[in-house]
Amino acid sequence: MRVGIDARKIADYGIGTYIRGLLRGIVDLRRADLEVVAFAPRNAPVPEGIEHIELDAPHYSIREPFLVGRAAKRAGLDVFHAPHYVTPVTSIPLVVTIHDLIHLHQPMRNPIAPLYAKTMIRRAIKNASRVLTVSHAVEQDLIKFGCDPQKIIVTYNGVEQQTANRQLPTANRYLFIGNDKPHKNVETLVAAFALVRRELADATLTLAGATFERFAHIDGVDARGFVSDDELARLYRTSLALVLPSHEEGFGLPAAEAMAHGCAVITSNAAALVEITGDAALHADARDARSLADAMLRIARDASLREQLAARGIVRARDFSWLRCAEKTADAWNIVERRI
Repeated sequence: MRVGIDARKIADYGIGTYIRGLLRGIVDLRRADLEVVAFAPRNAPVPEGIEHIELDAPHYSIREPFLVGRAAKRAGLDVFHAPHYVTPVTSIPLVVTIHDLIHLHQPMRNPIAPLYAKTMIRRAIKNASRVLTVSHAVEQDLIKFGCDPQKIIVTYNGVEQQTANRQLPTANRYLFIGNDKPHKNVETLVAAFALVRRELADATLTLAGATFERFAHIDGVDARGFVSDDELARLYRTSLALVLPSHEEGFGLPAAEAMAHGCAVITSNAAALVEITGDAALHADARDARSLADAMLRIARDASLREQLAARGIVRARDFSWLRCAEKTADAWNIVERRI
């Protein structure tokens, strides 16, 4: 079976993390009957064992679906896998991964984004033989949106399993990892942090994953920007807690990563975050700064609770592996190929 994956976003955060993890998992499967092609720009970090076909079609353009479709046809594929809802124009059997429906539920800074997303998601679920998604919460959203439940397969994201011991926090630092889009709810987190500082004067809040320039002037806020994998691991291991107050997530990869590193986690009550973290996190009403601040103070003041959550998180994170994700994804490809 020859499968092509649109890996043009392989170097990005978010979907890029998914593509990199999935491709590593496919290599680790060592399936002799499986030949995988990654369509990606020149010098993209395609792992050894995956065929690399150079493709740099412009994202979110009118030409994109046609350019990707033509490249897929030339490659002689049995199945094509689109790792997000923008799918090619092709007669090749299609598998698509839809990570979330946030564009349809949450305010966007670009007013055209919801209309574009709705159109492309509707097209993707109509044309795909199988629709993969990353949590049961998103599965239910897709069904409500009109996707045939028989098409949907839940394949959780993976995280790198950690062997290093957790380090004790060296300061009262809270951590946020992610972008600064409205649904991430960073403004409420910063407001909650201000309440925390009234009772914990030496507390700090590190924001990483975007520039966060609009918060850099606030006392105690460390707008770290983009960080390396090594620095991210150090932040997870030495922070009091990761705080993820998103209004909505498809999976919540920072929460899973934090759990793998033995970092306590606080999240909102968003369905996917509760599903992924279970009893290994505190869940707060993140629409309310006071509720979020209370959870943050509880973590700081109760070392026993903090360590209990960290221990539970390490165990829970073992449920999320890229190898398992690759196995379920390859099973979906097999189902689609057999239906040809």
